[in-house]
Amino acid sequence: MTIRSSSASGNTSLDAVVNDFKSEFRLSIPANARERERAFRLRHDVYCEELKYEPPTDAKRRLEYDEFDSHAIHCIIEHLPSAQVAGCMRVVLKGQLQGQNSEPHLSLLPLQAYARQRFTHPSLRPEHFPRHSVCEVSRLAVSHVFRKHRSNVAGIKEEDVSVAKGRPRHNPIPVGLSLFFAATAVVGMAQRQHVFAMMEPRFARLLKMSGLAFERIGELIDYHGPRAPFYIDQHQAERYLPERLVPLYEHIQQQLRPQLTSAMPHAMDTATL
Repeated sequence: MTIRSSSASGNTSLDAVVNDFKSEFRLSIPANARERERAFRLRHDVYCEELKYEPPTDAKRRLEYDEFDSHAIHCIIEHLPSAQVAGCMRVVLKGQLQGQNSEPHLSLLPLQAYARQRFTHPSLRPEHFPRHSVCEVSRLAVSHVFRKHRSNVAGIKEEDVSVAKGRPRHNPIPVGLSLFFAATAVVGMAQRQHVFAMMEPRFARLLKMSGLAFERIGELIDYHGPRAPFYIDQHQAERYLPERLVPLYEHIQQQLRPQLTSAMPHAMDTATL
């Protein structure tokens, strides 16, 4: 889908924010097991050690992963000056496991496996869309070094999205927010229109302020705190992205597009991690 041209390209304050992001961060899609381990290691640090959300999958190697990871497109954001992985996220593709040895639940999205009975929307459900058009964004992790706030796992607060509301600041674009823009770009390039996620309602409100208007489609559950299933149409998200953030989004698209082809076969691979 073509993104509309931004009238904000002449705004020097916003240009500075975007240029600072380009000089400080690089987005990548891991194309092999060793590269994916960089995401799994950060997830171990955040989910297992810091927040105590999950038990370690591989304590010896300090990795956290699950059975859905080999059927996902992963995205990493690296801080260039320090060469640290600042954050990561995955896009789980639905229905990739085929064959006699496949686990039946892996044909579902993760949130269907533990929150399916909590869906309340009559039509916005994964099973109501073609399998090839559905995905889930999950396992967002941002290093504590790059989380200015601890109120949510992405470290984002209202003042951090003021750049999307027409009041650009000299603060950098939050890592967590840039990962959601990256996920939006990846989902679009992978032709997955219907996107689901489990998140805190207050975090969904912050994303809405930045232009990503997720719609709540189910009841709250206690899953590492109060969370609910949400949905967004990728086409609509891209179409109504705030014009002030189009330059950043286009940069993210351009950076990730050439990497997606080499990463897709791994999302289809049924090999054990």
